[in-house]
Amino acid sequence: MSKHVLIIHGWGNTRAEDHWQRHLAVNLRKQGHQVYYPQLPDTETPTFADWAEVVIAELEMASQGGAEVVVVAHSLGCSTFLKLAVDGHLPGRVNRVLFVAPADPSVLSDVSSFIVHPNDVVKTALHASADSVTLVGSDADVWTPNGVQATYGDPLGLEAVIIPGAKHLALGDGWGYWQGVIDWVNDPTAGLSVR
Repeated sequence: MSKHVLIIHGWGNTRAEDHWQRHLAVNLRKQGHQVYYPQLPDTETPTFADWAEVVIAELEMASQGGAEVVVVAHSLGCSTFLKLAVDGHLPGRVNRVLFVAPADPSVLSDVSSFIVHPNDVVKTALHASADSVTLVGSDADVWTPNGVQATYGDPLGLEAVIIPGAKHLALGDGWGYWQGVIDWVNDPTAGLSVR
């Protein structure tokens, strides 16, 4: 069944040709899914207000038509979705969310408007915004020095999928084509660690 998929990229991402998000968009479109993959503004010096405006508009479009709505967010894209949820600005509940390598708030001082500290309020807002939330990260991500499970999994009530050695799951870390994320969009029980 066709899904509406929103991909929210991270800080500094210009949707490079070999990035796993580009592969994800292309493959899902070939499968017949409606994919929303906006280039967010000022990617090197982002502001939450500018990113929020685009993400809200894309979610409004993705939510039309009654299809399953799936959000795949990476790094600062995760912070964007979380802050929209906490602030009550999401246009509606989505079916599934995948957080890929969300960055620890302690390393986001240069983009402080995006900072959300995971706690019970954030947990409640997140789970109210989606039917299902999946968290994936690695055991070697400099953007989550205390580990993705401790930083996000535990406070948000999620069990992180850990991919050993995957670093920040970014193109510069060798994460180009990623079959697991394509499979996950089609089937939430699919193995995310499949390359």
